[in-house]
Amino acid sequence: MMFKLRILYHLILFKWRQKNLYNEKSILNIRNKNKKKWVRNLKKSSFYKGKSEFPIINKKIFMDNFDLINTVGILKEDAFKVALEAEESRDFSSEINNITIGLSSGTSGNKGIFLASPREKAIWVASIVSRVIGFSFKRRTVAFFLRANSNLYESTKSKSLSFNFFDLKSSMEENLIDLVKLSPNILVAQPSVLVEVANYYKTNKITSSFEKIISVAEVLENDQKRLLKNIFKINIDQVYQCTEGFLAYTCKEGNLHFNDDWLFIEKKYLDKEKRRFHPIITDYLRYSQPLVRYELNDVLHEMDSCPCGLKSLCIEKIEGRSDDVFTFKVARKKIKIFPDFIRRAIITSSDNISNYQVIKYSDTKIGVFFNSTKANRKEDFARIKVNLINLFESFGIKNDINIIEIELDHKRTNKLKRIKNAN
Repeated sequence: MMFKLRILYHLILFKWRQKNLYNEKSILNIRNKNKKKWVRNLKKSSFYKGKSEFPIINKKIFMDNFDLINTVGILKEDAFKVALEAEESRDFSSEINNITIGLSSGTSGNKGIFLASPREKAIWVASIVSRVIGFSFKRRTVAFFLRANSNLYESTKSKSLSFNFFDLKSSMEENLIDLVKLSPNILVAQPSVLVEVANYYKTNKITSSFEKIISVAEVLENDQKRLLKNIFKINIDQVYQCTEGFLAYTCKEGNLHFNDDWLFIEKKYLDKEKRRFHPIITDYLRYSQPLVRYELNDVLHEMDSCPCGLKSLCIEKIEGRSDDVFTFKVARKKIKIFPDFIRRAIITSSDNISNYQVIKYSDTKIGVFFNSTKANRKEDFARIKVNLINLFESFGIKNDINIIEIELDHKRTNKLKRIKNAN
């Protein structure tokens, strides 16, 4: 009962504060209030205690110092053991001393552990309901496709909200049959899974029950968004969330906004034009596992302002990960080609291409997977090769590059990366 009262309290708080998100000064005031309490709690962290300046850290530093950073006395060895046992048993009710333990493989494949206290769970549920799912007294059913469940997700259940986990390790065919039987109002999944669901509904001429579709985990690309909107006839929302927490959500205009009322975002710019940046996150609502100046490897594009009126930091798009930027060595220089350039080279090759993947194996070998019509496949691949070679040459890369056809390198239980650096 206490947990549900906590959720209700924070839900009311988020609702009451919503109007403040249209005013920069109000956002700053709320964030500073959250910061004051957070600073007091930070003294419990051995890693940060006594420090007046905080270093920028990344996932490796975060995990290497897990025991020192967290404030609840949980050891990394114990946390990993509990999380891995949950992965094996598929029973995700894992806790240590009433602290939820979760495991994330991450887009890069590096395992991460997250901790959440009952208070943090209540805040997460309230924020997701308030800003993503939307509060309603109407009974709604949610279908959630993920690699792993968590009692963090299960805690969203209530009399008005039924949560149903679809395990990506199970048969997708059986999952799709069960999904149709369930007839949920809300569908949550990564874009590659949403596309599978869409194609299944289209092929079998099934009328969709979805009132809201939420894309998570992977980059939602424009061609995927168009396909989903064409089949389901509704807008596709997004959530930018990772092991590091709930970061951003889609506004009514379809743009992602950071939760600036509790997140402090610094930007590490990656290009001269200051369009692309890595976000450096400080989360003033994370107490059990403080997140302080944590640099994410995601390449984001900033939007100057959003027509919706929200004054929180807006993301034009998530381009991908920095470790998947194609880097070539030419005359002792490193030349970087960001994922967007690769995407454009592929999608402008042919209107027949419905899915693709480009993998850099070395400076002289590039693999390409693509779906196309049988009649046009040979011609489409020729155009892809020309476009990629022209792109590389425009950056001053004149290596003798071998571009080959490959199979799609993707397991459903992992995140699909269309642009991938394998060397």
